[in-house]
Amino acid sequence: MHNTETDFYGKQTDERILYIVRPHPLATTLGLVKIYAVAIIISVILLILGSQITSLAGIFTVMALILFFIIVIMGTKIIFDWQKRNIAYITDRRIVRFEPTTLFATNARTLSWDEVVKVKTYPPNMLWKQMAIGNVVIHARTPARPDDNGHGDVMADDIELTHVYFYRDLGNYIDKILFTYKQKPREVSEIRPFVPKKRGERY
Repeated sequence: MHNTETDFYGKQTDERILYIVRPHPLATTLGLVKIYAVAIIISVILLILGSQITSLAGIFTVMALILFFIIVIMGTKIIFDWQKRNIAYITDRRIVRFEPTTLFATNARTLSWDEVVKVKTYPPNMLWKQMAIGNVVIHARTPARPDDNGHGDVMADDIELTHVYFYRDLGNYIDKILFTYKQKPREVSEIRPFVPKKRGERY
């Protein structure tokens, strides 16, 4: 079954989707730019080699063109497929993250709100911070240790959402769900879906 806007693999009966998290389109654009840059660099190297070996210049030119189009076409397909499968669902019961690990495999990770202890948000850099794009880490009830990025405490049981638009607002929204779920469970059904817009424009 494919994950859609209204359903996902493993969705429980009467489970209500509050928000669907996808990487911001700029993350896709950045991935495409990297692929195209690699294609151009390889093609230029082959053309330079062809200019140095005049007897094989035609062969190197053909190879450069073929490799350029192969890398661009295959890279574009892979990037779009990868981003399409990279999706998370925030529901009234839990958070479910589908994360592609290979070209053909996608891992599903789930944390119920009972298992979540806190939420952390941070931008990967200042530029993305200005565009309100960042990461959201949902921490499970496990011991902490520093991660490779130096952002502290991302463990195997935690769920990290990357390239999230309005990441701070989403972090606050998840905090609201946690408080309601644990302190006022009867009011969970009244929580409205998250809208990724500026305050005053959400409803």
